[in-house]
Amino acid sequence: MRAAAVAAVVPCHIEPPSAGLLTALRPLVGDLLVVDDGMPVEPARRLDEMAAGCGARVLRLPENAGKGHAIAAAIAELFGRADPPAGILVVDGDGQHPPDRVPDFLAAAERAEMVIGDRFGDLRGMPLERRAANVAASLLISLTTGRRVRDTQCGMRLLRGRALTDVVFPVGGYEAETRHLVGCLRSGIPVAWVPIPARYGGGEVSSFRRLRDSARIACAALG
Repeated sequence: MRAAAVAAVVPCHIEPPSAGLLTALRPLVGDLLVVDDGMPVEPARRLDEMAAGCGARVLRLPENAGKGHAIAAAIAELFGRADPPAGILVVDGDGQHPPDRVPDFLAAAERAEMVIGDRFGDLRGMPLERRAANVAASLLISLTTGRRVRDTQCGMRLLRGRALTDVVFPVGGYEAETRHLVGCLRSGIPVAWVPIPARYGGGEVSSFRRLRDSARIACAALG
Protein backbone atom coordinates (compact mmCIF):
# COMPACT_ATOMS: atom_id res chain seq x y z
CA MET A 1 0.00 0.00 0.00
CA ARG A 2 1.37 3.41 -0.90
CA ALA A 3 2.40 5.57 2.05
CA ALA A 4 0.97 8.67 0.38
CA ALA A 5 -2.49 7.07 0.38
CA VAL A 6 -2.53 6.60 4.17
CA ALA A 7 -3.39 9.08 6.92
CA ALA A 8 -1.99 8.49 10.39
CA VAL A 9 -4.31 9.27 13.31
CA VAL A 10 -2.83 9.89 16.76
CA PRO A 11 -5.45 10.19 19.55
CA CYS A 12 -4.34 11.85 22.79
CA HIS A 13 -6.04 13.14 25.91
CA ILE A 14 -3.88 14.01 28.93
CA GLU A 15 -0.63 14.98 27.20
CA PRO A 16 0.33 15.55 23.57
CA PRO A 17 2.49 12.99 21.77
CA SER A 18 6.20 13.64 21.79
CA ALA A 19 7.62 15.81 19.05
CA GLY A 20 9.89 12.88 18.19
CA LEU A 21 6.93 10.61 17.49
CA LEU A 22 5.20 13.14 15.24
CA THR A 23 8.43 13.99 13.41
CA ALA A 24 9.16 10.29 12.78
CA LEU A 25 5.63 9.55 11.58
CA ARG A 26 5.15 12.50 9.24
CA PRO A 27 7.37 11.37 6.31
CA LEU A 28 5.98 7.81 6.47
CA VAL A 29 2.38 8.73 5.59
CA GLY A 30 0.49 11.09 3.34
CA ASP A 31 -1.26 12.94 6.15
CA LEU A 32 -0.91 13.16 9.94
CA LEU A 33 -3.92 14.04 12.10
CA VAL A 34 -3.59 14.38 15.87
CA VAL A 35 -6.88 14.19 17.76
CA ASP A 36 -7.07 16.36 20.88
CA ASP A 37 -9.66 14.44 22.91
CA GLY A 38 -10.51 17.16 25.43
CA MET A 39 -6.92 17.97 26.42
CA PRO A 40 -6.26 20.62 29.10
CA VAL A 41 -5.37 24.12 27.89
CA GLU A 42 -1.60 24.07 28.42
CA PRO A 43 -0.97 20.64 26.82
CA ALA A 44 -3.27 21.68 23.95
CA ARG A 45 -1.12 24.76 23.38
CA ARG A 46 2.03 22.64 23.28
CA LEU A 47 0.33 20.25 20.84
CA ASP A 48 -0.44 23.13 18.46
CA GLU A 49 3.20 24.20 18.51
CA MET A 50 4.50 20.68 17.87
CA ALA A 51 1.97 20.02 15.10
CA ALA A 52 2.88 23.25 13.33
CA GLY A 53 6.55 22.36 13.57
CA CYS A 54 6.23 18.96 11.89
CA GLY A 55 3.38 19.52 9.42
CA ALA A 56 0.67 17.66 11.34
CA ARG A 57 -2.95 18.78 11.61
CA VAL A 58 -4.98 18.89 14.84
CA LEU A 59 -8.61 17.83 15.24
CA ARG A 60 -9.85 19.33 18.51
CA LEU A 61 -12.78 17.69 20.31
CA PRO A 62 -14.62 19.83 22.90
CA GLU A 63 -14.41 17.28 25.72
CA ASN A 64 -12.91 13.89 26.48
CA ALA A 65 -15.20 11.14 25.22
CA GLY A 66 -12.80 8.19 24.86
CA LYS A 67 -10.47 6.68 22.31
CA GLY A 68 -13.28 5.18 20.22
CA HIS A 69 -14.91 8.60 19.88
CA ALA A 70 -11.58 10.15 18.92
CA ILE A 71 -10.88 7.60 16.18
CA ALA A 72 -14.46 7.75 14.87
CA ALA A 73 -14.26 11.56 14.73
CA ALA A 74 -10.95 11.36 12.84
CA ILE A 75 -12.42 8.90 10.32
CA ALA A 76 -15.44 11.18 9.78
CA GLU A 77 -13.20 14.20 9.30
CA LEU A 78 -10.85 12.46 6.88
CA PHE A 79 -13.60 10.86 4.81
CA GLY A 80 -15.56 14.09 4.69
CA ARG A 81 -12.83 15.57 2.53
CA ALA A 82 -12.86 15.67 -1.27
CA ASP A 83 -9.72 13.50 -1.35
CA PRO A 84 -10.12 10.91 1.44
CA PRO A 85 -7.22 8.58 2.21
CA ALA A 86 -7.28 4.95 1.12
CA GLY A 87 -6.29 3.81 4.60
CA ILE A 88 -5.99 5.02 8.18
CA LEU A 89 -3.13 4.10 10.49
CA VAL A 90 -3.89 4.54 14.20
CA VAL A 91 -0.89 5.15 16.45
CA ASP A 92 -1.24 5.81 20.17
CA GLY A 93 0.27 9.03 21.45
CA ASP A 94 1.92 7.46 24.51
CA GLY A 95 5.06 6.27 22.72
CA GLN A 96 4.30 2.54 22.76
CA HIS A 97 4.12 2.13 18.99
CA PRO A 98 7.31 2.21 16.86
CA PRO A 99 7.10 4.39 13.73
CA ASP A 100 9.82 2.32 12.07
CA ARG A 101 7.31 -0.53 11.66
CA VAL A 102 4.96 1.56 9.52
CA PRO A 103 6.42 0.17 6.23
CA ASP A 104 5.63 -3.35 7.49
CA PHE A 105 2.01 -2.33 8.08
CA LEU A 106 1.78 -0.87 4.57
CA ALA A 107 3.17 -4.10 3.09
CA ALA A 108 0.74 -6.26 5.07
CA ALA A 109 -2.16 -4.06 3.93
CA GLU A 110 -1.62 -5.33 0.39
CA ARG A 111 -3.31 -8.57 1.42
CA ALA A 112 -5.38 -7.56 4.45
CA GLU A 113 -7.95 -4.84 5.16
CA MET A 114 -7.03 -4.62 8.83
CA VAL A 115 -3.46 -4.86 10.11
CA ILE A 116 -2.73 -5.00 13.86
CA GLY A 117 0.52 -4.82 15.80
CA ASP A 118 1.47 -8.15 17.36
CA ARG A 119 3.36 -7.97 20.67
CA PHE A 120 2.94 -11.68 21.45
CA GLY A 121 6.54 -12.30 20.45
CA ASP A 122 7.60 -9.95 23.26
CA LEU A 123 5.15 -10.84 26.04
CA ARG A 124 7.84 -10.52 28.71
CA GLY A 125 7.97 -6.81 27.95
CA MET A 126 4.30 -6.47 28.87
CA PRO A 127 3.12 -5.97 32.48
CA LEU A 128 1.69 -9.19 33.91
CA GLU A 129 -1.89 -7.94 34.28
CA ARG A 130 -1.92 -6.54 30.72
CA ARG A 131 -0.40 -9.77 29.41
CA ALA A 132 -3.09 -11.89 31.11
CA ALA A 133 -5.89 -9.61 29.89
CA ASN A 134 -4.56 -9.64 26.32
CA VAL A 135 -4.21 -13.42 26.17
CA ALA A 136 -7.71 -13.86 27.65
CA ALA A 137 -9.25 -11.40 25.17
CA SER A 138 -7.57 -13.15 22.24
CA LEU A 139 -8.90 -16.52 23.38
CA LEU A 140 -12.42 -15.13 23.84
CA ILE A 141 -12.43 -13.50 20.42
CA SER A 142 -11.13 -16.68 18.78
CA LEU A 143 -13.96 -18.64 20.41
CA THR A 144 -16.73 -16.16 19.64
CA THR A 145 -15.73 -15.50 16.00
CA GLY A 146 -14.38 -18.91 15.02
CA ARG A 147 -11.22 -17.27 13.68
CA ARG A 148 -7.79 -17.69 15.23
CA VAL A 149 -6.34 -14.35 16.30
CA ARG A 150 -3.18 -13.09 17.96
CA ASP A 151 -2.72 -9.75 19.75
CA THR A 152 -6.20 -8.21 19.82
CA GLN A 153 -5.46 -5.27 22.11
CA CYS A 154 -2.65 -3.48 20.31
CA GLY A 155 -3.75 0.03 19.38
CA MET A 156 -1.40 0.28 16.42
CA ARG A 157 -3.57 -0.79 13.50
CA LEU A 158 -4.14 0.06 9.85
CA LEU A 159 -7.66 0.06 8.40
CA ARG A 160 -8.63 0.14 4.76
CA GLY A 161 -11.38 -1.08 2.43
CA ARG A 162 -14.24 -2.88 4.15
CA ALA A 163 -12.71 -2.34 7.59
CA LEU A 164 -13.66 1.30 7.06
CA THR A 165 -16.75 1.05 4.84
CA ASP A 166 -18.62 -2.11 5.89
CA VAL A 167 -17.94 -2.10 9.64
CA VAL A 168 -18.53 1.32 11.16
CA PHE A 169 -15.96 2.20 13.78
CA PRO A 170 -17.88 2.36 17.08
CA VAL A 171 -17.70 5.18 19.58
CA GLY A 172 -16.68 4.55 23.18
CA GLY A 173 -13.39 4.02 25.00
CA TYR A 174 -10.64 1.46 24.50
CA GLU A 175 -13.26 -1.28 24.05
CA ALA A 176 -14.30 0.31 20.73
CA GLU A 177 -11.24 -1.19 19.02
CA THR A 178 -12.21 -4.67 20.27
CA ARG A 179 -15.80 -4.24 19.10
CA HIS A 180 -14.57 -3.11 15.69
CA LEU A 181 -12.19 -6.07 15.39
CA VAL A 182 -14.95 -8.54 16.31
CA GLY A 183 -17.22 -6.96 13.70
CA CYS A 184 -14.54 -7.23 11.02
CA LEU A 185 -13.78 -10.87 11.87
CA ARG A 186 -17.46 -11.82 11.76
CA SER A 187 -17.78 -10.06 8.40
CA GLY A 188 -14.96 -12.15 6.93
CA ILE A 189 -12.64 -9.19 6.48
CA PRO A 190 -8.98 -10.27 6.13
CA VAL A 191 -6.90 -9.37 9.19
CA ALA A 192 -3.11 -9.58 9.43
CA TRP A 193 -0.62 -9.05 12.27
CA VAL A 194 2.77 -7.34 12.18
CA PRO A 195 5.32 -8.04 14.96
CA ILE A 196 6.17 -5.04 17.12
CA PRO A 197 7.92 -4.77 20.50
CA ALA A 198 5.98 -4.39 23.76
CA ARG A 199 6.92 -0.98 25.13
CA TYR A 200 5.85 0.03 28.63
CA GLY A 201 7.26 2.17 31.39
CA GLY A 202 8.89 4.81 29.21
CA GLY A 203 7.46 7.67 31.28
CA GLU A 204 4.66 8.52 28.84
CA VAL A 205 1.18 9.16 30.23
CA SER A 206 -1.54 6.61 29.40
CA SER A 207 -5.28 7.08 29.91
CA PHE A 208 -5.88 3.32 30.23
CA ARG A 209 -7.66 2.43 33.50
CA ARG A 210 -6.92 -1.19 34.26
CA LEU A 211 -10.08 -2.41 35.99
CA ARG A 212 -12.76 -0.43 34.18
CA ASP A 213 -11.25 -0.58 30.69
CA SER A 214 -10.28 -4.26 31.02
CA ALA A 215 -13.85 -5.15 32.02
CA ARG A 216 -15.27 -3.24 29.05
CA ILE A 217 -12.82 -4.93 26.67
CA ALA A 218 -13.83 -8.35 28.03
CA CYS A 219 -17.50 -7.57 27.38
CA ALA A 220 -16.67 -6.39 23.86
CA ALA A 221 -14.68 -9.58 23.21
CA LEU A 222 -17.74 -11.64 24.07
CA GLY A 223 -19.71 -9.75 21.44
